[in-house]
Amino acid sequence: MNAKKEAVLEAGKRLFLEHGILQTSMEQIAEAVPVSKMTIYNYYQSKEGLLDHVVDRMIEELMSIYRDVMEQARDPLEALTIFYRDQEKFSVHVSQKFVTDLAKFPEQMEKLMQFNQKYLVPDFELLIFKGQQLGQIRKDISPQVLVAFMTFIKEFTARSEWYNGLGSINAVSEQLMTIMYYGIIQKDDPPHPT
Repeated sequence: MNAKKEAVLEAGKRLFLEHGILQTSMEQIAEAVPVSKMTIYNYYQSKEGLLDHVVDRMIEELMSIYRDVMEQARDPLEALTIFYRDQEKFSVHVSQKFVTDLAKFPEQMEKLMQFNQKYLVPDFELLIFKGQQLGQIRKDISPQVLVAFMTFIKEFTARSEWYNGLGSINAVSEQLMTIMYYGIIQKDDPPHPT
């Protein structure tokens, strides 16, 4: 890919993620590079064509980050810890507008969902299963339920307004990780009858 086309892709990605797809015009992308609007259309044919390439880039970046962590981690628990502790580094920063707008582009939304279902979910389930076999993760909870729980927490905490009034992001993240790793039941207390 030539440098100008790459610059258009990166500018489009940044503006789409920050401001939303519908709120970002081709003129704004052209000004950010800078190139003519016609140049963008020559490269990507339409705003949706550019968005399609942006989604492909997001998938490539997520897969690269995921592979790096999996290669660097000594074991499943370390991999999960890295993903959780450094989630800011590993997540693509998207505005709520981008997420809302993406729903209006079903092909691109489906592409992201397929990537998640085809690669990330099964790989995380396998990671949890390996952690269970090594005695690092409880065996009484299915990997599928744990992945669903982790996905829910990640999606919920990705909204910055959620942190308002709770303290620093680092302190909140540390407490959420403690809950995930150790639960909320004090170990030396006898269980309550149900």
